[in-house]
Amino acid sequence: MGVNSNFDRSLSVVSDRVVERLSHPTEQARGLPNDAFTSDEFFQLEQKTLFANSWTFAAPASDVPHPGDMKPIEVAGRSLILARGQHGDINVFHNVCPHRGARLLIEANSGQQTLVCPYHAWSFNLEGHLQGRPHYHGPDRHDRDSTDPQRPCLFRVRSHTWYDWVFVNLSAKAPAFEDYVAPFVSEFQGFDLSVFKPGAYRRFEFDSNWKLTVENYCDFYHVFKVHPALHQMMAQDPRRAMQPGGAHLFNGYSFAGNGRGLVVDDDSPDLPMIAGLSDNLKNTMVYGNLFPNIAINVYPTNLQFVLFEPVAAGKSAMHMWFYFVGDAADNETCRNARDTLCEEWADLNAEDLDICRRLQEGRHCDAYDGGRLAPYWDSGTLHFHQQVADAIHQRGHFAPSIDA
Repeated sequence: MGVNSNFDRSLSVVSDRVVERLSHPTEQARGLPNDAFTSDEFFQLEQKTLFANSWTFAAPASDVPHPGDMKPIEVAGRSLILARGQHGDINVFHNVCPHRGARLLIEANSGQQTLVCPYHAWSFNLEGHLQGRPHYHGPDRHDRDSTDPQRPCLFRVRSHTWYDWVFVNLSAKAPAFEDYVAPFVSEFQGFDLSVFKPGAYRRFEFDSNWKLTVENYCDFYHVFKVHPALHQMMAQDPRRAMQPGGAHLFNGYSFAGNGRGLVVDDDSPDLPMIAGLSDNLKNTMVYGNLFPNIAINVYPTNLQFVLFEPVAAGKSAMHMWFYFVGDAADNETCRNARDTLCEEWADLNAEDLDICRRLQEGRHCDAYDGGRLAPYWDSGTLHFHQQVADAIHQRGHFAPSIDA
């Protein structure tokens, strides 16, 4: 089977017929077909289209904290370079020399002013501009004219830094980042995200497609069955399902008790709260799924930034960065509280491992046709599936921007 045949077959997974079924009322709709979760070809199609057409998380800005720091990263199968320039701005480039295509950076570096190609020693500053080409005009005839505007530069990737998070748009066609993230700004109003500093990181592996891992994380319906301790901690009235906002999903709830990684247990030291938080938010959590594969949980004392990394058609990795208010991110006084928080989340995620594996296994059943959806709980899942199809086809929220 040729490349074009594979592409056509993969694209049929989000055909007009599939999209039409997604448009029905939740209780009558059907979700994406099984191949969307099991096919290697569709997995590759997502990498080339869905993640390229969307704003996609690249890395924490704190990974390159100082001017001259740079780090190789991978986004949707593309090797990129994250670099903090001499003026403090973060730049993202494709990790390739424009001369002969050699990969430039293999491991992180710090305190650098230039990036030098290992093949012919062409050098570039951390804004991507060519600085010099040794022996370019012949032996000992070097090219150091850095003022020529026609000289090749590194291939820049469209990027935006939002708090500690660097996002990229690989196709350079997505709408403005400010428009993309506007629903989050509105939903998180009242929580000053600028006070949060990174304090811990954890990685978890799931035997499930990245979309199923995201869906499960967004599914509040299963909490009573799979997470009984969390169920007791969450206030029961009202318990709402995920609500669409732009391409994204949102939720939130009030606390009925402590524990399970949401607030620290009673016997642990207190974590400091966001200063000036209004009374109605002091016992509240807000949650959002930033399409396609990011979750942000905000509490009065801590924040989790979660990346659901696509690893293979049937495997994903959950990366969790834990943020705390100011000095609580790294001082000794709050160490036990931070550790307790991280361990509670580890226990919570462990409860989902078997469920996510079963979801993946179920997608190999020919009788399963996208599901019978619960109208109260599953409208968010349906919205998520619609965004997947739209992103691949560059429709709706993913229509190419004429200003990009």
